[in-house]
Amino acid sequence: MKTAFRFRSSLFVLGALLGAGALISPVLSPVHAQNAPVATVGVVDEDKLADGYEKYKAAVDALDKRAQELDQKMPAREFLSEEEGKNFDAIVAKDKLTPAETTQLAGLVKSGMDKRAEYMSLIGKVNRTDADNNRMKTLQDTMSKNSGALREISEKLLAAIRALQDATDKEYIDRADSVVAQVAGDKKLLMVVRKRAILWSAGSVDITNDVLKRLNAS
Repeated sequence: MKTAFRFRSSLFVLGALLGAGALISPVLSPVHAQNAPVATVGVVDEDKLADGYEKYKAAVDALDKRAQELDQKMPAREFLSEEEGKNFDAIVAKDKLTPAETTQLAGLVKSGMDKRAEYMSLIGKVNRTDADNNRMKTLQDTMSKNSGALREISEKLLAAIRALQDATDKEYIDRADSVVAQVAGDKKLLMVVRKRAILWSAGSVDITNDVLKRLNAS
């Protein structure tokens, strides 16, 4: 579930610098042209920034872990009783659980997974007794009854994870944008662009390492 780090805009125009007189006049007389300041363009390598931004990576890893844990728990929902299912849905959707809720959820998952294992065992059994067939039908009926609830809670959890992804991306991209602007200001840059957007520029300077250093130090 990882989301590639991307800036919100492919081009940063630093209004504060331009307003302070850093913008070079587009028309220069021959006398002054040789003394004109060089318009320096800053470059940021987004892939390197995403890989090296430690707090961003930690946040994404935490989301991945959350998603994987949910994936492992959801199969148990198919075989829970109506009461167990209601309790499962209420607890599993929470971001933070109390110790009691953690214990309760673990018990519900075990209950469902034990029944799932029992069902799979019955399916693979060559010579089933009448009792086996009755038990298998009961489990199949439970699965069928829970299909709608399972789909609903799965969609709810997926939407929650996606919302967290969007919020995480926005939080850390905003932080990166702010630091890019700070570094650009310190280096008197006119603008900063993505590295992939530049084929060649004599006046460009890569500020990725400077940005990473500040981000990881904050």
